[in-house]
Amino acid sequence: MSLPEDPQPPEADLGRQMEEAGFELELGQNEHGLDAWINGIAGALGAAALVTVTLLVFLNASLRYLFNSGIIWADEIVIALIPWLTMLGMFLSVRRREIIRIEHFANRLPQGARRILNAFADLLSAASFAYLAFVSFDYFAMFGGDKTTYLKLPKGWFISSMLVGSALLALAFLADFVRTLRARNLAPIPEEKAAR
Repeated sequence: MSLPEDPQPPEADLGRQMEEAGFELELGQNEHGLDAWINGIAGALGAAALVTVTLLVFLNASLRYLFNSGIIWADEIVIALIPWLTMLGMFLSVRRREIIRIEHFANRLPQGARRILNAFADLLSAASFAYLAFVSFDYFAMFGGDKTTYLKLPKGWFISSMLVGSALLALAFLADFVRTLRARNLAPIPEEKAAR
């Protein structure tokens, strides 16, 4: 006959629940208001781009294998939508704090140092994407007026993904920077969940 295990004190259970709730909130599972609205729009646009790319690739491949023909302009649309899909995915991962981070060393720092390091990383990321947006503007100005080969659409519609996406990512990292500075407690992220 085995003895029942001693129940944990209520404080330990409350601490565990708060930690789990904090991690869930950090990943953006409990989005409200403006956050939910922004992420919803980005998610819907990303889903629409993904569905369009998938359908065009599947349809074109099927037509080629079954009927030895294809949609000649489909590759143009697919190639044009991939950068938008990438930027929207990156934007959502930053907004929901699901971007891959290595927290092994940062978790070993005291809370104040960890906050400074996280804020510095957010600021550096924002500056990098702001610079990419600046460079993308020059590229857009040079080649945005060119037309695609088959559909004769302005390439600027597709090139602008780098400009718009980089600017949005810079703003998302700036928002994270402000959030990090305003956070009272910065709990370490479990290493097995840091690379989600």
